[in-house]
Amino acid sequence: MRKCFIAIILLLFIFLLIIGARVFYLQRSHFMTAEDYLSKNNFKLAMREYDNAMHFYMPFSPYVQRAAQRLWQTGEMYEKQDRLDWAVIAYSSIRSSFYASRSLFTPGRDWIKKCDEKIADLNVRILIREGSIKSEEAENEKKKFLHVLQVDSMPSPLWSFFMEAGFIGWVASVVFIIFKGFDDKGKLKRKFAFYGALSFILCFAVWVVSLFKA
Repeated sequence: MRKCFIAIILLLFIFLLIIGARVFYLQRSHFMTAEDYLSKNNFKLAMREYDNAMHFYMPFSPYVQRAAQRLWQTGEMYEKQDRLDWAVIAYSSIRSSFYASRSLFTPGRDWIKKCDEKIADLNVRILIREGSIKSEEAENEKKKFLHVLQVDSMPSPLWSFFMEAGFIGWVASVVFIIFKGFDDKGKLKRKFAFYGALSFILCFAVWVVSLFKA
């Protein structure tokens, strides 16, 4: 049993290592492609690639912060050119990319807060320029935008934890039944099989309920 456990842990480690290396490679690839577009002043395609790089999120990776900084600089450039709609797109890319990467926590909270302020302010300026609102209504309108942007629809960390624990327990129960539920002759060991089946049912139930609650 100990050898099987060690083998499973080792396989899991190798699997995570491969996935991590793949994510890092794709993140870097998109970032370098974006840098190439930026050097050619192709800002729209550069924004797309920076956004893609951020979607391949990995904790402590330098490319996430660098991509966010590039998108922020692009947004400021469009602001100076008075192309406010494209500035909103640039800032929204940062915000949506971090939200797309959230799990038990939300990365880039400081970036999200900065982007919320920018997006709300720019949307108000667009409305004023279009004549949809008057200048004196700007402050109230900005508060409305910020209220919508700052509504946190993050899944419950507690239920997310139960969801992951339930799934791991469900899979572990199957492994337990396979390795401990039968003897060397293939006959069923009722005691171990019972505990394995009970664990399977309970963990599966926890997983399903948590999916709805999270």
